[in-house]
Amino acid sequence: MDYSRIKNLRVNLGWSLGDLASRLDGAVTRQALNKYENSLMSPSPTILAKIAAVFGVSPLDLAMGEPDQITVKAFRKRQGLSAKDEKAIREQFVSQTRKYAEVRRKCGVVHGENYEMPRCTAKTAEDAAVWLRKQWDLGAAPINNLSAAIEDHGIFVIVLNAGEKFDGICAEIFTISNKKKTFAIGVRKTTSSGRFRLTLAHEIGHLLLDTENEDMAFSFAGAFLAPKEILFRRLGAKRNRIKKVELDDVALELGISPDALIKRAFDLEIIGNDSYRFWNMLLRRGGVKRRDEIPVEESAWLKRNVLRGLSEGLLTETDARGFLGNDTFEKTAEPETPNTAWQLRKLDKNARQKLLKKTVDDAYALYESEPEMMVAETGDIYDDGGIS
Repeated sequence: MDYSRIKNLRVNLGWSLGDLASRLDGAVTRQALNKYENSLMSPSPTILAKIAAVFGVSPLDLAMGEPDQITVKAFRKRQGLSAKDEKAIREQFVSQTRKYAEVRRKCGVVHGENYEMPRCTAKTAEDAAVWLRKQWDLGAAPINNLSAAIEDHGIFVIVLNAGEKFDGICAEIFTISNKKKTFAIGVRKTTSSGRFRLTLAHEIGHLLLDTENEDMAFSFAGAFLAPKEILFRRLGAKRNRIKKVELDDVALELGISPDALIKRAFDLEIIGNDSYRFWNMLLRRGGVKRRDEIPVEESAWLKRNVLRGLSEGLLTETDARGFLGNDTFEKTAEPETPNTAWQLRKLDKNARQKLLKKTVDDAYALYESEPEMMVAETGDIYDDGGIS
């Protein structure tokens, strides 16, 4: 990894290598620090943690070099979100975005590098949604996995831990030379997949249309997730009433919430004012139980590329744990099974005995499950232990 940020932080504080070494209580020499700063040697996880503590940053921050410039384009919140909470959400988003960018750089992920959001000349949100679907080859069908579709086009999808007063955030990422690199969207972690998808589409609207207008972004989201061709086929061009079962089925098919679907039907003039007010009243007052059985989407980009980097030797296990966190790493990364004499010699006696016992047990289980493997081929010597 690039540890040049150690030097930049040190110089900004006016410290010499000796000053930093003394603050580390002699745990690291000046010579070693110099090698770290020039990426000639990597610090151990323990030493990296000590250096990070001196600067008041996380170990991962030190390992990711100088940050790119991240410019927030839109921050959607509800009334009552405190300034302190907003600051914490922004910092979490920027930190996670830097992590994603570093994984992309370290693992050589080419797809999406220097990705430019297509320049849209559409005058309305409706036309912009049609235009982007064409650009992304999505057709007019429902989008089964919106997160994957967005990530496939070089945009980071970052799930944030935040309260219900926050909805979404989006940003442009520039390199130090101010060359546009990619985009990032932050969405609140929620069990409502319909709301999650609507927020993702909403933030795409902000980026595509280069606007902070919330109504325009919402209109884009509705048009992007629920193309009018589908709604006209499912609901018809004009309706006086819509049954609850119809509403639920179409909302599930398109992956949006019932209230978002009703708003979309109203925008397309499928339903009139009276029907729109009726449904809003029921949905807001709980007269109709909201149904959201849409499969929950998760951003898989970070996990997939970290594991790829680990398997190809582009990342160390320490790196991978830093990017994913210990809990996620333990759940997803399969431990490497020693398969050479050199790897076996690195294990202690107890570990070797456990590995050999597991190998024997696995072989026995395999033969028990596939008895045909016990049949000897012509010319083989078969010893059944005197059973037959």
